[in-house]
Amino acid sequence: MNSQHSSSDAAQGASGLATQWTKALWLVWILFLLAGIVGVILRLTHGHNAAGYGSYVTWGLWIGVYFLGVGISGGSFILGSLGYLFEIDGFSRPSDLRLAIVLSLAGLLPAFLGVWLDLGRMDRLMNILIHSSFTSMMAFNAWMYNIFLIVAALCWLLSFKQKSSWLKPLLTLGMLFSILFPSQSGVFFEAVRTNEFWRSPLLSMLFFVSAITLGSASLLFVRAAIAPRTASRTDQSHLDSALRVLRAVTVIGLIIYVVFEFAEFSITFWNPGALSPNTDYLLFGGYWPVFWILHIGVGVIAPSILLAMKSRGGWVFASLLATIGFGAARLCVLVPGQVIGQIPGLAQAFQDPRLSYDYHITSMEYLVALMMIAVGMTIFYVGVKLSQLVESRL
Repeated sequence: MNSQHSSSDAAQGASGLATQWTKALWLVWILFLLAGIVGVILRLTHGHNAAGYGSYVTWGLWIGVYFLGVGISGGSFILGSLGYLFEIDGFSRPSDLRLAIVLSLAGLLPAFLGVWLDLGRMDRLMNILIHSSFTSMMAFNAWMYNIFLIVAALCWLLSFKQKSSWLKPLLTLGMLFSILFPSQSGVFFEAVRTNEFWRSPLLSMLFFVSAITLGSASLLFVRAAIAPRTASRTDQSHLDSALRVLRAVTVIGLIIYVVFEFAEFSITFWNPGALSPNTDYLLFGGYWPVFWILHIGVGVIAPSILLAMKSRGGWVFASLLATIGFGAARLCVLVPGQVIGQIPGLAQAFQDPRLSYDYHITSMEYLVALMMIAVGMTIFYVGVKLSQLVESRL
């Protein structure tokens, strides 16, 4: 009797938490969508003039959110597929796999929106597919992402079949692409040979570890915050098993990322012949609040403390903080690599408001980023509802 009561209490607790977070997410979605519409209108009417980047600093907040979305997409697909293929408790059901696939698509598609709005000629978006040069990392990325979308959609459809001989091979192929997502993001920076700050053999590993951690944190959020309103004892045990795994992966991922980061910076500071003004700018210069407060404080220390507690609400909040922290981590790679000129004296040679190595995110950039998040939330909601509709009719 006691176990039945405890199971019932746990289910009711999950129901109450889900209801609270559902209401909060609806409010957030409405606010982000309205703000995002304003941002997109400003982008379409004023072009890039309302943005903080220019001719020297060409990548800003939107590209940072793009890399964040790519990480969420790759990490959630890898974890969901591995859990399903190896029948790990909490991930073995087709509905668990579909949730991970929908989350993966909800992370990737808004990332495309950010890149599209970042282009100077938005009408030329399809040129990278029509006139591809596969010696270009951008062309390789574009084709890889589009093939992955097809593979993920097929996996979603096949997950409704009781027995499909194609599902596991396609999941394996999708995982291969998902591993390439963060890895090629690191290579994308490493290929810029003239930028010493980006030429790091650890950068690909940092992006890969962050993708796994982001995927784990995102799955933790959606599975803890959107729990069933009425759950049987078996369902509750299944969910608890998933949350335990995701909590552990998130914490371990945060620790490994910080260790890799320490190894990266130690090479610079312990080498007597090394001098990195970009690293100095990041850790002790103008970007120190982003690194120490947002990335380390908000994104690593606070989530680790909350995840060590037994409060499911704390886990949900921790997953959000970890995601914000990795967004800051993306900017910590992106911005310091551009704000230090590679050619001495170039900043003084030409004078123009757009010829500056300073970068400050503008309100228009923030508003468009909110639109990207709102689009991701919309895709996830529609995907979950569509999954439930198809499942109920089979």
